Amino acid sequence: MRLIEPWENIEITVLTENRVMQHFDTNIHLVYVLAGEVTIEREDTVISLQKNDFYLLTKSLVHTVYAENTRSFEIVLDYYFEEKEGLIFEGNSVTDSKSSDYQLIQSIERLLKLYILQEKHTISEVFEEYFHILKLLEKGYTKTAGLAEERSMKQKVYELKFFIDNNFDKDIRLVDIANKLYVSDQYLSRSFSNEIGMPMNEYLIRKRLEKVRKDLLETEKSITDIAFSAGFSNINSFNRLFKKYQGLTPSEFRKEIKAEAKIVTKATSLAEEDIKSLEVYFKEKDAKIDDETIQVSMKEASPQNFQKNMINLGYAGDLTHASFAEQIHYLQQNNPFMYGRIWGLLSEEILEQVGEVYDFSTVDEILQIMVKAGIKPFLELGFKGKLIHESHTQIIKSHLFIRKSYELSDLIQRFQAFFHHCVDVFGLEEVKTWIIELWKPNQLVLKTIGCEELTWIDDHGKRLNLAKEKTYIEVFSMIKAAVQQIVPEIQIGGCGLSLDIETRDLGAFLSQWTKGKGAPDFISLSIYPMDAVKQQMHQQKSHHEPISPDSNYMLHRMKEFKKLLSEIDYHGKTYISEFNVTILNRDIINDTAFKGSYILKNVLAVIPYCDLIGYWQLTDLSVTTFDTANKEIFGGSGLISKSGIPKIGYYAYLFLSKLSNLVVHQSEDLLITKDEPNRIQLLCFSYSHLNSTYYYDFSSVFTRRNAAALFASASVQKKQILLKDLKEEESRYRIKSYRIGQQAGNILEEINQAASSDRLDDELVTYLKHRCQPQLEVKEELSRNHQLKIDLEISPQDIQLIEIQKVSR
Repeated sequence: MRLIEPWENIEITVLTENRVMQHFDTNIHLVYVLAGEVTIEREDTVISLQKNDFYLLTKSLVHTVYAENTRSFEIVLDYYFEEKEGLIFEGNSVTDSKSSDYQLIQSIERLLKLYILQEKHTISEVFEEYFHILKLLEKGYTKTAGLAEERSMKQKVYELKFFIDNNFDKDIRLVDIANKLYVSDQYLSRSFSNEIGMPMNEYLIRKRLEKVRKDLLETEKSITDIAFSAGFSNINSFNRLFKKYQGLTPSEFRKEIKAEAKIVTKATSLAEEDIKSLEVYFKEKDAKIDDETIQVSMKEASPQNFQKNMINLGYAGDLTHASFAEQIHYLQQNNPFMYGRIWGLLSEEILEQVGEVYDFSTVDEILQIMVKAGIKPFLELGFKGKLIHESHTQIIKSHLFIRKSYELSDLIQRFQAFFHHCVDVFGLEEVKTWIIELWKPNQLVLKTIGCEELTWIDDHGKRLNLAKEKTYIEVFSMIKAAVQQIVPEIQIGGCGLSLDIETRDLGAFLSQWTKGKGAPDFISLSIYPMDAVKQQMHQQKSHHEPISPDSNYMLHRMKEFKKLLSEIDYHGKTYISEFNVTILNRDIINDTAFKGSYILKNVLAVIPYCDLIGYWQLTDLSVTTFDTANKEIFGGSGLISKSGIPKIGYYAYLFLSKLSNLVVHQSEDLLITKDEPNRIQLLCFSYSHLNSTYYYDFSSVFTRRNAAALFASASVQKKQILLKDLKEEESRYRIKSYRIGQQAGNILEEINQAASSDRLDDELVTYLKHRCQPQLEVKEELSRNHQLKIDLEISPQDIQLIEIQKVSR
């Protein structure tokens, strides 16, 4: 491999006709379809590839590729690493689809574009894409050509065949393999012959001769070199075997076959007409217009609950501040959230105890603010205080949970007194709809802030550690029993598992907990797309947070977790109590238009897998500290700025709340729901993930003025939606369209245009509250033949809600 000229490591050939393809080298060979249909036959399998499908060609096997009238390619990537020896690449996007297929397809197409427009790109860009593809393939599309003893004889035979297919050029002896598999060589030979149709030694010879014939035809290597490279160790034996199977000596075969064969030289570059054709294709694709027509029948619909959203309000003590309470009151007008999550409510700072008497005045104030805003309390009642992160592992400010007593009996008494009081003030019918979460103390977090004593609890002179799984389960069970004696129907669960940093095996802990006497009513977890590898790479680059390049990170982690729950036979509720693209509150990504599409993409993806989804968090007031006191925009994770200006993420939730629960169409970026009989809602968005600037440009500092450079470029999407099978043949519909995005109501863009200073006066705040709203357009359209056409144009990072309602005659 050469790291001077990247295209010496990459070979791209247009497939313009039907071909037989077979390779014996260690490189990666794949077929990619840009347009049309390609059929591939291999042994006894046939597979059809459509647009944007790929197929990894298996080493040494014969593939017949039917590629007439298509725009398809064979791509060969040099691959030879000694430590990876024995690694076999296998897979395709049709019969063996994976979550990483989309990333691989996007990367392959980018490589093709780089090849077509070579003069417009740097060498480093090509190598970046080349190694990105290798990384994806190594991670998701490999297997080892090995042999295992613990298989049925039939499985052993096919594993042996696969092993020979990929290692025929090595010293392979029947007796050695038989010993490895703990069977006799006669039994192995007989079993192999029964399954494959010939003895193993003959199959090995035939496989070696396949490579010999290919090399004799396609290369000018000496016959001796060809024989040795195919695995023959004795030239005389090779000559005898070749003539036995071929009827000619190797030299006679080479001379005769080359005289008769029409040799097609494999192009190392595309023909001029191919390049021009592909240039037109990519220019059209990059013209920022992507036309699409989607036909949707309104007859059928499937139920889906979109009202699963929770908002993290933060540390309970913050709700007592007038400005914070005012922002929560703002939700009273248009509240898109079912639940509001707070923590620290039972801290001595908030619920003060004097002797046997509790002062509930502050607790009542906090809970009344939530209930009056129409938000059901989701109360985290563990020993969790307030933390503000400067980096993933560094905390800029902490507000500790204060415990009056470390005695377990005192803690349970405190819980019981709290719930007796809540029932008296709010009534049993209200309190039983609340949700209670008990956080399991995180040893790493408490060690970071120097408060490891919060994991301790005393039980009749015995010191217990709540960070220990067994202790947590026992204490949780006791608290749950005590609370449900007072409010039997209230949900109590936990324990706030952090999937981004959780490295231990959760199966044993969750199995023990969910099958015990005090099993939780739900399991809660947090998901932040932290990339551990990138964290190490960036450990000297403090302005970078290791956000995963996997744009579907949240969905993948949720699926993995649900699979684990299925394995332990848990079928109860699952709550995501916290999620965001970053745990930091000093990251400009939080203030960009990206957050709206990020929220929609992830919430819609995980809705089928969980019962409640909590965004982190409502307002920047929760995370304002000494370095941000005079800044309106500082990268806070709130949906509302500290002066009460709503960000695009807030409207993403508001749009979600306006959806009905009958889905007639759902794709990656478009959702259509309906109310019976005459109301329809369309929600669409354009998502683009962080680009290479974020991951590789360590020198730049990103601010509110250049934050747009962080995101991958995307095209303007033009879609025509044809709503079919409407009830009436001809009717008039009122179409109300709300749009917000990078150039429409974006807080960053509006502040950039209105103010050079980070500090805003009251007049400017009022102005920005008006400007940072969705653009509204209302029109009427007539349906014909039971059909209604809706035209959409979505710019990068835009989100759009369209409400359609039949106009009464």
